[in-house]
Amino acid sequence: MRLGDSINQLAKWVSLGRVVNMPDLKNVPQLPVWTDENRFSLEQRARAYLDVNCGHCHTKGGDAYNTGLFLDYDVKIPSHLGIGKAPVSAGGGAGGLDFDVVPGDAKHSILLYRMNSVEPGTAMPELARSIIHKEGVDLIRQWINNMPSKK
Repeated sequence: MRLGDSINQLAKWVSLGRVVNMPDLKNVPQLPVWTDENRFSLEQRARAYLDVNCGHCHTKGGDAYNTGLFLDYDVKIPSHLGIGKAPVSAGGGAGGLDFDVVPGDAKHSILLYRMNSVEPGTAMPELARSIIHKEGVDLIRQWINNMPSKK
């Protein structure tokens, strides 16, 4: 698509013959729009952001499967989302922090620490990262800070 196009990407691919046997788009699930504060909750937007930007590795069968951190939108188990979960393989990339997500405390959450870095071995996602996506980091910071604290 070109800048300014508003056609659904799947519909465009179907029209170009790149996708065949596509079900009606009304029957294809959609994630919340992570930037739409009016229609979607903070939880929905943060989870959608993580699914799109992190879920391709942090999923069963993905490159980060061994971490036990699964960021698909439909994950329901808090520890699979990193809540109160100690890292399995972050090594030095954990920044000396103890848990992937500390409810109510983004400052001490490895997930946010790694998203907010461009250092090799720390930065997440790992590939094609030379800048920090500040809007995404802010969204995840808000999401974690708004979680009920276990203190």
